[in-house]
Amino acid sequence: MIRSKMLKTLSMLLVLVMIVTAFTACGNSTSKSNSNNAKTSSNTAEKITLQFWTISLRPKFDNYFNDLFAKYKKLHPNVEIKWTDLPYDAIQNKLVASTAGNDVPDVVNLNTDMALQLAAKGALVDLNKEATDEQKSIYIKTLWESTKIKDGIYAFPWYGAPSVMIYNKALFEKAGMNPPKTYDDVFQMAKEFKDKTGAYLYVPDYFHNEAYWGYDINILNENKTKAAFNTPDTLALLEKFKEYYQNDIFPLDAEGNWTKMLQLYSTGKLGLINSGAQSLSRIKDEAPDIYKNTDITQPLVGKSGVIDNPIMDLVVMQKSQHHKEAIDFANFVTNDENQLEFAKEAKVFPSTIKASQDSYFKSDTSTLEGKAISIAADFLSKSTDKTLGVPNSGDITSELIKEADEAFHGQKTPKQALDDAEKNVNQMLSGQQ
Repeated sequence: MIRSKMLKTLSMLLVLVMIVTAFTACGNSTSKSNSNNAKTSSNTAEKITLQFWTISLRPKFDNYFNDLFAKYKKLHPNVEIKWTDLPYDAIQNKLVASTAGNDVPDVVNLNTDMALQLAAKGALVDLNKEATDEQKSIYIKTLWESTKIKDGIYAFPWYGAPSVMIYNKALFEKAGMNPPKTYDDVFQMAKEFKDKTGAYLYVPDYFHNEAYWGYDINILNENKTKAAFNTPDTLALLEKFKEYYQNDIFPLDAEGNWTKMLQLYSTGKLGLINSGAQSLSRIKDEAPDIYKNTDITQPLVGKSGVIDNPIMDLVVMQKSQHHKEAIDFANFVTNDENQLEFAKEAKVFPSTIKASQDSYFKSDTSTLEGKAISIAADFLSKSTDKTLGVPNSGDITSELIKEADEAFHGQKTPKQALDDAEKNVNQMLSGQQ
């Protein structure tokens, strides 16, 4: 699974290279004229068509978006929105084709890793420079800064799925334990839980995610110019994880594998999953008996106190001929009112401060789904998208996964894995790879 995921990541990166190469080839010569065009179009009432691309939202949300476009049209009668919805993989190829034809979209829905890689090549508008203070002020700070590179911000954060803890009540009753609250609790409880129940307590995420977010260990230095993770604390933690994997207290074949983790939970072989509330629907459909024994509580936290919240973003393409209108539209889609409405419609979470505090998220705690939404809402202000804030974060992540995996399988000592990872990450950051 790790191998297949890495191959998928590599494939995605190759396509992104094609995209950024195309942008780089013609971006420098057009950036000045784009800026002039944007300034001109914003001061006239000329008819404008904005191309808006999203990922896998049709046809389920057709009504929501058609209403949204109608509202925007009333406010901006000279602006037409042309909506294109594409599958996740197809949007990358479509961006390549549109760039080659010099017909790029204006506003595009991307995840944070893709946005950072395009931003690093000058393909996206720096919203810190071109958006207004009012437009920039409405978002939760940790999510607003997900696409920060140096002083630039390259996306409006949109919707996310913060984690909660979904746990099997029957297994915890059998073990005579309460659910853990911290990662340290997990290590203390995991062996006894398995001895008493025959089930695993927990499936760790990839090691760098656990170490960075759970134990507050920095992967990169403050300037993001060198690796910072090769420390005695990290080594001790890596050795501890290896011990638990090799003694089958943690299931090695499920490390960082959400599908495998869900399979273990749905078959009564796992005590808890730390995941978005949307996982409940899968459990309810595929394992109704396990669902009946399921309850919800706060997500696991570490020293940092933050929780994972992978989000979708809206970016404005540098080659758009209408920067001002595209920024205005992207901000409109992600404003308080429209994000709250979409959160209710799609059962996701908003990235704006005001919408995240709405009473809707506390309105129903009588169902597991409502309880999950209520608990996740409590942690929204402490949530963050796990990104490194560097253009090649995907390469660095793959390297960290590979080296930790080799340590867990006994192919390298933990010390050698950390040393090799440090060397390779530093080469990536210096542009040598």
